[in-house]
Amino acid sequence: MSAQRTSGVPDVPGVPSASSAMTGSTRTTLVAGVLVGLAAVLAFVDLVAVPSLLSTAGPLLALAGAVLLVVGVRGETGLGRVSALASTGVVLLFVPDVVDQALSSLLRDLATSASVGALTLGTALSVVRLVAVGLAVAAVVVVVRRRLLEPWPRRALVAVVAAAVFFTLLPFVPSSTLGLLVIVTRLYLLPPVLSLLLGVALVLHGRGGRVRSRVGRGLEAWRSSTDVVRR
Repeated sequence: MSAQRTSGVPDVPGVPSASSAMTGSTRTTLVAGVLVGLAAVLAFVDLVAVPSLLSTAGPLLALAGAVLLVVGVRGETGLGRVSALASTGVVLLFVPDVVDQALSSLLRDLATSASVGALTLGTALSVVRLVAVGLAVAAVVVVVRRRLLEPWPRRALVAVVAAAVFFTLLPFVPSSTLGLLVIVTRLYLLPPVLSLLLGVALVLHGRGGRVRSRVGRGLEAWRSSTDVVRR
């Protein structure tokens, strides 16, 4: 059966079919996964340490990982060669955090002076985040429907985007909803945890068969050694 019938997406000459577009891009997903994972680790550190350069380094690493996932590494196929919508959404997913960190000091200064600029800038950032999250949702739909990534990276990406949607819409929820606020205070670790899972899933992308094979050989060797000892 042809790739066109399997994936339900027409093949384009010169471009890999969507169902297997990223299967061979193991270096790309490895580098992207490492960068996203490092960003998540820095986010954990930033939660327990005094804000520093780590606050900006984390979002930048995540954005760099997303960009590499789109453009590919060393000639490998990236999302950019398969879907412009998915590529745009994945990259924009990490842009608002970078912008927030870059303008955080300016926002604090404007907030202390109670100027109109603080409200204007805050509104602009909210609009940027809403647009970015909307495109990220569209990107997830494309990635899932066309199976541009393997199952675990797809699920991790869905979880990351779902968390982004939740925290983006949270400011629009009335602050009097005490129960929701209590839940949110317990979910502050959720974004870095999900980002770390996404990083690990990307690192393992395209390596599932080899990992299972090595684990199987290891278990078989262990069983053989235990049988010898028992005899």
